[in-house]
This record gives sequence, C-alpha cells and structure tokens, in this order.
Amino acid sequence: MDSFVDAYDEKVRPLMDKIDQIRTLLSSNNDGVNFPNVVVVGDQSSGKSTLLESLSLVELPKGSGIVTRCPLVLRLRKSIQRKVYRLHDDNKKELLDENELNILKYIEEETKELAGNNKNVVETLIELLVEDPNLRDLTVVDLPGIARNPIGDQPKNIHEQTTNLIRKFISQEGSVILCVFPANVDIATVESFTLAREYDPDGIRTIGVITKSDLAPNQDALAQQLLMNKPDVFQLTLGFIAVRNRTTDEKISLTDAHKREKEFFNNHPVSSIVGWHCLGINALINRLADLYSDRVKEIFPKMRNEIRMKLKDIREQLSKFPPDLDTPSARLAKYHELMEFYVENVLKVCFSPSSDGQITSMSNTLHIKFEKYTDIIRQYTGELFTDKYRIKVSTAISACIGEQLPNFLPHPVLKRLICEKLDQLWTATDILINECFRIVLKLLMDNNNNSNQYKDDILLMKLVPAFRDIVDLYLNEKNQIIHNQLHEMIRLEKQDPYTIDSFYNNKIERFRNYLTKLNSKNNVEQKKPLLLEKEYDDDDDELMFKSILNVDQAVQEMIYSVYSYWRLLTKRFMDYTALTLRAACDFDVCAGVQERLRHLPIEQCDFVDSHLAEDVFTKTKRKQLQQTKERLEKIDAILGGHSTTTLANHTFIGSISMEDNSFMTLDKLAQSITPPPS
Repeated sequence: MDSFVDAYDEKVRPLMDKIDQIRTLLSSNNDGVNFPNVVVVGDQSSGKSTLLESLSLVELPKGSGIVTRCPLVLRLRKSIQRKVYRLHDDNKKELLDENELNILKYIEEETKELAGNNKNVVETLIELLVEDPNLRDLTVVDLPGIARNPIGDQPKNIHEQTTNLIRKFISQEGSVILCVFPANVDIATVESFTLAREYDPDGIRTIGVITKSDLAPNQDALAQQLLMNKPDVFQLTLGFIAVRNRTTDEKISLTDAHKREKEFFNNHPVSSIVGWHCLGINALINRLADLYSDRVKEIFPKMRNEIRMKLKDIREQLSKFPPDLDTPSARLAKYHELMEFYVENVLKVCFSPSSDGQITSMSNTLHIKFEKYTDIIRQYTGELFTDKYRIKVSTAISACIGEQLPNFLPHPVLKRLICEKLDQLWTATDILINECFRIVLKLLMDNNNNSNQYKDDILLMKLVPAFRDIVDLYLNEKNQIIHNQLHEMIRLEKQDPYTIDSFYNNKIERFRNYLTKLNSKNNVEQKKPLLLEKEYDDDDDELMFKSILNVDQAVQEMIYSVYSYWRLLTKRFMDYTALTLRAACDFDVCAGVQERLRHLPIEQCDFVDSHLAEDVFTKTKRKQLQQTKERLEKIDAILGGHSTTTLANHTFIGSISMEDNSFMTLDKLAQSITPPPS
C-alpha cells in the first residue's frame, strides 16, 4: 500500500510543486485564480488546532476563544528529512530550527505582528512548509474559529469578520472543506456546515470531522453519523471521520497521541461497525491526501487556462502602451531592424541543415513523411491485385455489355475506376499537406517560445507575438495555396485519362505481350506463367501479372489499363507533390515570412506606431501592466504553458492547429487501410 501511495504521490508532486511556486505570486494580488486547498473551518474551541497538529506534526497555538486570528497555510510535503520553513513573498524560504525555536511561540508572535495585539481577524497569511518522512503531500488552511458573540476586547463585528473570511476561502471551487465539530455538539447547530452548504449545497467537496470522540454522549448516534445510513442524519458525499486528538491540557507528544488514539478506537464499539477508514487521524490524512491529489489534477489545467486568459488580456492592453521612439521614421527604422533580426536569428535557424547528424533537418523530416506517403500509395496500388477488385471490375463491365463493340474497353468504366483511385490519392495527399505544415508551424512556434535571442529586448518582445501571428497566417495561407494547387491537378486528372508519356503505352504493350505468350499453343500444356525478368519492371508488375491470369479478357484489359495509368499518374503526381511541399515547407518559408513582415507597415499603416510609440500619459499604467505581464508570464512558465496573441481573425479551410488531436495523420491512414492478401 505504501509503495502504491508513494508512486501516486510522486506523479502528482510535480503539479503540487508548480502550484506552490505560483501561490505566493498570486496570493497578494486579486487575480481570482482558484487554488486546491483543504480549508479547515469550525466554531471556536472545536478542536481545529489540535486536529491540525496531528495532520502537520507541528505544535500550534490553541486554547479558548479565538486563537487563530489570521489564515495559517501549512504546505505538508513528504521528504527524507524533517524541516520546517517560513514562506515569504517571491517564494523565499526561511528555515526554522526547531531545536532552537519554539514553533508555537513563533506563530503567536507572527500573528501579533500581522493582526496586532487586539482580537481582530485579518486576511494576511502565515505560510509554513513542513517536510517530514511521515507526511503525505497536502496543503491545509486553518481559519479563525467562528465567534458568535464578542467577548472582552473582541470587535463587535467579530462574527461577521470570521464568517466573511471563511466564505472567502470555501467559495473557491478548488477547496475541500473540512468542517470540524466536537462529538458532544448537535451537528444541526454547527454553523460551519451552514456556511459550507452555501457554496457546496450537494456536499461533494465537504468532509465532516468529529473531534473529541471520547465525549460522544451517544455511541449509536456517532456510528449512524459515520455510516450515514439513515435519512435523518447529515449526509456528505465525502463522508465523516471521527478522531480523538490530545487536549490542550495533555502534555504528551504527537506520536504518543496517535498511539493513544489507535488504542482508543481499538476498544471503542464503533470500530466494529464502521471500519477503520472512518476512524482516526491516519484515515483522515489518507482521505485528504487522495482528495487533494485528485483536486490538484483537476484544478491544474483550469488554473493554467485562467492564467493564459489573463496573460492574453494583459498583453492586449499592453499593446496600447508602446515603448519610446520619438518619430515615425525612427519607429519604422527600428521595426525593420528588429524584423530582420527576428528572421535571421529566430526563423532561419529552424531550417539549417544538420551539420553533425544530431539534429534532424526539416528536409529529412519531410523526406520521412514522403516515404510514408509513398508506402500508403503502394497500399492503394495493392488493392488492384485483390479478388474484390476483380469482381468489382467484372460487375462494372457486365453492366455495360451491349453499349459498344465487345473488343473496346468501356470508357466510362475506365474513367470511373481511375477517378476512384484519384480520390484515394487526394485523401493521402490532403493529409500529407496538413501534416507537413503542422510540423513547420510547431517547429517555428516551439523555437519562438524557447529562443533566448530576444528575451532581453523589450521592443522585440512586443513585436514577437505579432510576428508569430504573421508566421501562422503565412503558413495557413500557403497551406491553402498548396491545397488548391494540388487539388487542381487532381481535377485535371479526373476530366479524362490522358498522357503523352510513352510509359503508359509501354506498360500496356508489355502486359499484352505477356498474355499473348501465356495463351500461345506452346504454353497451353505448361499451365504456368512464362515470367522472364525483362517482362516486368518491379514487384507490383509481377503481382499484376499473376492476379489476372484466370479472368476474362475484358476484365484483364480493364485492370491492367487502370493499373498502368495509375502507375503513370502517381509517378508524376507524387514527385510534383514532394517538390512542391519541400519548397513551401522548407526552402521558401523564411523568405515568404520576411516578405509579409516587410509589407506589414504598408498594409497596416498604424501598426508600427501602435507597437513602438509611447504616450507620456500612459507610462505609469504601462509600467503597472508590464509588471503584471511579467508576473503572469513567470507564472505561465512555471505552469509549463505558453500564450499567443492574434494579429487578426482569419479563417482558412484546413487551417493548422498543433493542439487538435482529431486530425487524420499518415500513420492513422496507413493503419486504416486493409492490406491485400499475400
């Protein structure tokens, strides 16, 4: 079980670490991003702090009244050695020496510094990172207990202060709500459940924790609440867990408290009814850790998308606050300088040939795709050698008997059969085009995101998103042009089978000579093909010879006519396709993008000014946005994402996307083709 838990935690740990890194960057800013948390809520003196002690293995302030006056965030992480850190802004960690420092007193002093000496409640966080071999990965937030009536020097609105703070944390969808209440209190009077139901009416992210189980007045009622097997007891999807922690007055270690709790439930009648998954601090820890891990995996992609959307919005706002260049001519000159640098140092490096064989060149990558494309066309060719195809041809010819002289091939049938093969050819070609352009786009976008050539140049950084859009736009337009160009060739092929290439006639003549020899009187007795090496050019010719031996002459002539013309048209079409795509996806890309970027200031007269000019009245706002942008970019980088902006809205047939896995690929197409019988 431990090895399974460790393996599971290790898979989720990288996500937790990323969330921990960005938590400080966002916590002091109103970014509205939901974090996965376990939020501990309950009335005053409900046993929250002692429960947190058992979870975190850190001694915490506790006692009567409001002891917790600011949110205490405990990031619990399994580690080889025990260490406790105080976390400050910008993810700075301060190691707390437990041998020299009383953690309990430290938290009390930090609370006074943040919340003052009065009894007010504040929203400022105290964050501790606890690493220990006996912990599971978890982040818990201890909130001030709900105070219904002010006592002593507590503010008059203390109830409003505590409940508002609780609402702020439990309203976040990523939070698991831990409602803590003692066993000797009627659950119907527990206000924390009322608050939880405001934001979790179905109880799908709320766990009830029953503390002080030794004080339960009715053991049957305790068992029924844990089992939730009666309609008149409180129902929660995540259920209830009963614990027995040490009291404020008990001077025993946390380890001894855990042992005593286990002994307590061993001797308790409820253990024979509900099982250990509902009893004890270990059951709670494991349930919370599993829930927290699931919550992290669920929340992480949403969090990343929220950051991307916010970053996109900030970048759009920043585009209105260009840097300082005094005159339009100066801005235009700077634009061309930056544009040339971008093409030479960011784009062209993507298409450099491999000098040492360690990096695959674009030409080599495309060649691999062309080979796959060729294999698929050969599979289409192989269909001509099957019984299924011979039956299809025979049926088509039979349907035309009587329409023309018997010694002529029915031209409509020939044309239809060739057009069907052309449809197959276009299917593979269409997929090849899209795959090649997706490869180029991914290469350029990845290099844009990872390049260090412009990271320190603020002006170029402002232009790069627009440059990326131009690259995207150019490749989509080029994709459409190549589609149209090659599809037009298919259309011309479909009009009527025609060629002036002697390849077709030579192939037909070779088949006829072979069949003549086969049917000659000298070969009647042999009943086997007279295959001479010079009578076929390759394996496909041999397969064609063998496949039409015992069929009607009209079917023979139709099949080898279709085959001969198919070999001709694929030969000329595939070479042209490969040459066209090599130019469009390799040799012409940089020059084409460069030309588009040169014309951009002409096509959009205000483009350069809008990106490179600066208004003195916008400096302060621009600085604020720039700081926010840098912060969000840092967060986005931590989360492993990237954002792009769009220069304009363009729609293209078959436009390229790197994220859509629904695209047909050559590999998928090859798998879908049923191979002919050997």
